[in-house]
Amino acid sequence: MTKYCVSYEHSLSTAPDDFIVHVPSQVVADVPANVPRALLPEFIAGLILQRSPRIGRIRNLRIL
Repeated sequence: MTKYCVSYEHSLSTAPDDFIVHVPSQVVADVPANVPRALLPEFIAGLILQRSPRIGRIRNLRIL
């Protein structure tokens, strides 16, 4: 398992089109080492959404 530091913006599930939060840095752990680099942003976004059900949508995800 690998850890990645990411930055992103997100909306709340109650207002998915209103991006109100900018997360400048967050560590996302438990990413399997065999995830292809091209699929990494989608996989990490899925992990974030899975553990934070109040988040509506994620945009501008960057791996730092």
